[in-house]
Amino acid sequence: MKQRLKKIGRAVLVLAAAAAVITGVSVWIFCWKIDRSFRCVEVPKDPARWQVVRDIDSDGKKSTRFDLYLPQPADPSRNYSLILYVHGGSFTHGDKREGRHICPYYASKGIVAASVNYTLYSGRGSATLFSLYDEIVASTYAVKAYCAEHGYNVTEMAFTGFSAGGYAALVGAYKNPGATAVPVKFVFQQSGPASFEPTLWGKKSKRRQAAFISLLTGRKFTADDVGTEAFQAAVDAVSPAAMVTAGTVPTVLAYGPKDFRVPPAQKVPLLEKLKEYKVPHDYIEFPHSGHRLFDDLDRMEVYFKTVDDYIARYFENAGK
Repeated sequence: MKQRLKKIGRAVLVLAAAAAVITGVSVWIFCWKIDRSFRCVEVPKDPARWQVVRDIDSDGKKSTRFDLYLPQPADPSRNYSLILYVHGGSFTHGDKREGRHICPYYASKGIVAASVNYTLYSGRGSATLFSLYDEIVASTYAVKAYCAEHGYNVTEMAFTGFSAGGYAALVGAYKNPGATAVPVKFVFQQSGPASFEPTLWGKKSKRRQAAFISLLTGRKFTADDVGTEAFQAAVDAVSPAAMVTAGTVPTVLAYGPKDFRVPPAQKVPLLEKLKEYKVPHDYIEFPHSGHRLFDDLDRMEVYFKTVDDYIARYFENAGK
């Protein structure tokens, strides 16, 4: 019975694809089954235009290796842009293989794309949001160095990611401008936490608020610390919304109001800050969707078209 349902599902996808071609849909979109959900990106029509190199070392740790998707052939006479993808998984699971569903698209457009791993949380002290940031920034240097050795001169970049990876993309772009190996020109992400203000995550008691921030930061807080300057400083230190300034890079955000994993309200402080500081940004809402943004494929097309616009507008190497 399961095999029959799978065959029916494949047939439906083939028919849908044929209908899309016949009706002249402007952007070809295909959906892959990933972690019990679908993610949609434009499929590269010519895979021969890119090559993937897997499991490249970043800093000597197995947990931080990355995959690199390289436009073909290399042209040492030109400069390249980099899009660095960070996978989701609630900071506890997932890996860089998730990038195989988006990185080839950008590599086929002449952009270097990397999908990176980071140390996952597996128990007390194993990883924090601070270590995640440090590893993501360090990976930009490893990517740039590898590219330089193989004929790709990377001079600019953008962060992107989904869920936990969306959070990593935001802090990578916002936290310390100038810390990355090359300048960050913009950031785009889906369903990433934008604020860790405990009340936005349903933490009502001071005890739960203290435990929440202790877990995220690796610093020990008690109920007595809640409301103090030190506690709020810790919250702000891991919240992208608190990092926004007039110099923050342009941003594309995608969220679903039916998200039960990342509370929809947590995006509001970020949107308010971006507006307050007049940072160029686009917020794309997926009105019928939850965390994985599966129920609004038309909005997914808008999202990727918007990102393409940002590439053309903010990458100096675009179209070269």
